[in-house]
Amino acid sequence: MAAWLPPLALRGRALPPWAGGILLAAAGASATWAFAPTEAFWYLPVALMAFFLALVQASPRQAMFAAFLWAWPYFLVGVGWLSVALARYGGLPWPAAWAAVALFAAYLAAWWALAAGVAVRWSPSGSPFRRALFTAAVFTAAEWARGWVFTGFPWLTPGLSQTPPSPLAGFYPLVGAQGVGFLLFAFAGLIAFGLSWRRWLPFLALALALGGALRSVEWSKPVGAPLAVSLVQPAIPQDQKWDGALLGRHLWRQAELLAQTHGTLVVLPETSLPLLESQIPEEWRKLVAQVLGEDRTVLYGAFTHDAAGVIHNSAVAQGKVAPFSYHKRHLVPFGEYSPPLFGWFFRALSIPMSDQGPGAPRQALLRIGESAAAVNICYESAFADLIAGDVRAGATWLLNLSNLAWYDHSAAQAQHAQIGRVRALESARPWIQATNTGVSVGFDADGRVLAALSEWREGTLDLAVQGREGLTPFVRLGGEAPLVLAVLIVAVLGARRFRRKTPSV
Repeated sequence: MAAWLPPLALRGRALPPWAGGILLAAAGASATWAFAPTEAFWYLPVALMAFFLALVQASPRQAMFAAFLWAWPYFLVGVGWLSVALARYGGLPWPAAWAAVALFAAYLAAWWALAAGVAVRWSPSGSPFRRALFTAAVFTAAEWARGWVFTGFPWLTPGLSQTPPSPLAGFYPLVGAQGVGFLLFAFAGLIAFGLSWRRWLPFLALALALGGALRSVEWSKPVGAPLAVSLVQPAIPQDQKWDGALLGRHLWRQAELLAQTHGTLVVLPETSLPLLESQIPEEWRKLVAQVLGEDRTVLYGAFTHDAAGVIHNSAVAQGKVAPFSYHKRHLVPFGEYSPPLFGWFFRALSIPMSDQGPGAPRQALLRIGESAAAVNICYESAFADLIAGDVRAGATWLLNLSNLAWYDHSAAQAQHAQIGRVRALESARPWIQATNTGVSVGFDADGRVLAALSEWREGTLDLAVQGREGLTPFVRLGGEAPLVLAVLIVAVLGARRFRRKTPSV
């Protein structure tokens, strides 16, 4: 292991290679404390610093190995809840489910290994400040690529951890989650690469002070009257959701919950009706129409199919604003479609309605009076550019329908809500999400919690949603892609300039 691991030292004392490896793995595994539900936002730079210390004297090969040792347990712990969906509800044996998640975590960690190798190979020497910025830029670019290559999986990108009360939350409207992640990488690098505390401390203090000051900026302004919105959380366990013997009971119970709401718009979660729209009982529709009256609308999750027979995961309206439907655009690999070359794995799963097609990239907004909601479904919330595009298209607030019962009592629910909170801050738009088992919650345009329901509790939630207009710099400039490209170009040019000025030895 000594040839693969770079030298690590604590308080000036060199660690044995095995101890350094354990330290890296422990730092990565514990880094998930920075995310919901723990939300110890301050801990992630500390955990990253332990990793960046390993890069100080590393060769490219050693850097890649160290990065993998840190990132593999980071992702394995952070998204370990995927094993529940694969085993308990997907039909895989538990050992096979955990093996699949371990392989997936290894793939995610490979992006960090690649970034570490590039950062060490091409990083400028002699300047801790420039080396830190260059390394941060490379890791930011890798995180961005991880979010779209092979359809992408941007879950647990470091910048998502800095929701309020973190002072860095003020940067979301300016640079988004990837930009905040760049700051975290840079802070860790400045200290780990040996910049004098007299130089990094003012930089850190300035960033924290600026982030705090930015929290007071009003990036958007109210438009129209507030809209009364009600969320229904039926709390149906996943192993009951597709049980035909229980379907009638769940449908009528959701109608009863709907009758307890008062909102002009009532929202039921993703696949709240686990049927094709054409299969929904007419008696249920009539009961809902009676409950709603003439001036209200319900938006529920169901499956639809188009003229070509393609099945969509959809949100469908009944009531005053009908007809309206939204079809999920960014599908979940293995859960909603089979990626190329993985048909064998897809066939091993027993997930209902798992052969779906995506909806159109741009779809109609849900308009009620002066309110214009951009609808998205489940983990589409993880894709910042998709949400930013909806805001540029005229959305005054954002509405998410989800079913996270697939993951039982795990961190998935809280992590998903935290992502929604980041999207609210990036776009300066209210974010409302109706989920089957939690977290059903509303965030205002400043990321403050309007109201929330406890996880795994049946109930309803009434909210007043104030639409907003005006674009944040992050949305106006096009989202993540232009930002990451600009950061990388500046870092590369700075490194090249420094290399030219450094005399050869």
